[in-house]
Amino acid sequence: MQREPEVALRRPITPAQLTMTPVTFGGCFGWLHRPAGTQPETGVVLCNPFGYEALCTYRGWRDLADRLAARGIAVLRFDYPGTGDSSGNEDGPQRMRAWLDSIEAAALWLRAETAVTRLSLCGLRFGATLAALAAEQMGGVDDLVLLMPVSSGKGYMRELELQHQSWLSSQQALGLSLGDEAANTVGAHGFRLYPDTLEALAKVDLERTTQSPARRVLLQDLNENARLKRVAAHYQTLGASTDLQFFGEYGKFLVNPSYSETPDQAFASVLEWFGAAALTGPEPPVAMLAGATTAQIDFAHGRETPVVFEGGGYAGVFCQPRRACEGAPAVLFVNTGGVHRIGDGRFTVLMTRYLAAKGIASLRMDLSGLGDSQRRDAALSLDKVYAQYALADAKAGVDWLVAAGYPETVMFGVCTGAYVSLHTAQAHPAVVGCAAVNLPFFTWDGAQTRPGARHMAASVVYRRAMRDPRKWLRLLTGQANGRTIAIELARRLGARLSSRVGKGLEWVLGQRTPGGVVRRLVLDLERKGVQTSLIYGSLDEGLDALEIHFGPRGNRLDRLNNIDVKLIDKVDHALFSQSARHVVMAQFDRFLRERILNARRPAAVPDHGLRVAQALRR
Repeated sequence: MQREPEVALRRPITPAQLTMTPVTFGGCFGWLHRPAGTQPETGVVLCNPFGYEALCTYRGWRDLADRLAARGIAVLRFDYPGTGDSSGNEDGPQRMRAWLDSIEAAALWLRAETAVTRLSLCGLRFGATLAALAAEQMGGVDDLVLLMPVSSGKGYMRELELQHQSWLSSQQALGLSLGDEAANTVGAHGFRLYPDTLEALAKVDLERTTQSPARRVLLQDLNENARLKRVAAHYQTLGASTDLQFFGEYGKFLVNPSYSETPDQAFASVLEWFGAAALTGPEPPVAMLAGATTAQIDFAHGRETPVVFEGGGYAGVFCQPRRACEGAPAVLFVNTGGVHRIGDGRFTVLMTRYLAAKGIASLRMDLSGLGDSQRRDAALSLDKVYAQYALADAKAGVDWLVAAGYPETVMFGVCTGAYVSLHTAQAHPAVVGCAAVNLPFFTWDGAQTRPGARHMAASVVYRRAMRDPRKWLRLLTGQANGRTIAIELARRLGARLSSRVGKGLEWVLGQRTPGGVVRRLVLDLERKGVQTSLIYGSLDEGLDALEIHFGPRGNRLDRLNNIDVKLIDKVDHALFSQSARHVVMAQFDRFLRERILNARRPAAVPDHGLRVAQALRR
């Protein structure tokens, strides 16, 4: 008989270097976290939540893998088929069956690779539900950890639909009309479940399972709700030893990826339940290693390879077409906010594979401290990533592409990724093009990504409200919040005055004002001949900064040869809607064909810079 984990792991553990390595199996992409030194007895497969929740919790999920490995446990975290970096699409057939089978395949792979003798599954939200069902299906699971599990499939479908309708209402309140999602689907924030998956999901009820999923089961939830207690009691009647715990950090963990915090107390309870001994020092460092040469994901039009570069500092996925377009540059995709390299709605994965069908190679990478790339310091904040490190990180990505045989690169980014892309295009000589989608600002002038920062849509609301006589009537009669409106109007007026005064000071005194920095950015892109497209949804917040610096709809940029502005209807800021993703993909495709592949970049002439500078000061 195997020993219980609290006996097997109750030995002092000295901090040592751990490793994480990208792996692939059966079309799935994952990361293997190996403990240092001794042969591990226990192996844990981490089962992701679905969709947007997987984006929110990605960093914390990696932290849990590191903490388990630091305590002598081998860990595999991976993406289900049609999710993350794995092969397939979310609308593929029989996703539910594919996800359950992939968990079993992950467990078999982990056993074969690490020779662990004790197998555990740990899942979060819908991932916990899948872990429970997979454990029952495969048998032989020793430990099962269910963190805030979805016990009822029908209830989960209702929850997703409510989330989607709430988001849709917020967009409609801004006056944004979006295209319809695919018929007979349910989902939220850019991710959908399709009919055959919904049919299987509707039958899920953890209270009605017929056999014990594991010898030991831990359940954590926001509160000890009656349904979860019934699930625990049901598992006990099936012969499992069951524990219930409180997950008190839900509100800090399952939130926007830019703000999500690792739930230290909840994870500490999981480690204790596994019987993992406390460390004798701080959490040990983790070395990121390159994957095996056989680690790859094949799809119809190309092949994807996980890459680790700059001495284990950065992680990315290189997408290489089967038939390359001769002379085409590669495309570099960087993060949006706190979302890892796959992008909101998995947009970046879809985009890179779409480009592969056109013969264009690409790299989607994580900036330092995001996704799987290493942190530069322990106290790294999202603002620090973008304010101090993002440009150097993106330049390292361009350097990697140059070393891989692509002397020219086109940058692509959404929101904060658009900001990084523009500045990388200015700074790196190998960048010949840049598509910046929903650029929120041209310069980083303070904390932009903290909870409580000005909402991206606020300026749109006020801009529309000022044109509505009924809004003025509400303000004059005291029905609207005059102080809030005054603050917002003062902010916009101040930005405009600063921009205009800055132009004069720069012209007369040669001072580098904030507005001058923005004009210098655009001037440098024009002089370099970087083909640049600023792409905005027709009501996006970023239009405010564009108007302040370059006039309504950026009309002063019309005088330039290499920079244009495109406004597109039915595009939300984060590209959560399927129609928005499709139209942006099509726009970027046209940009590459017309501005990069089919057009020669104009050579700079001696007086061109002066003419451009004069144009931007008008």
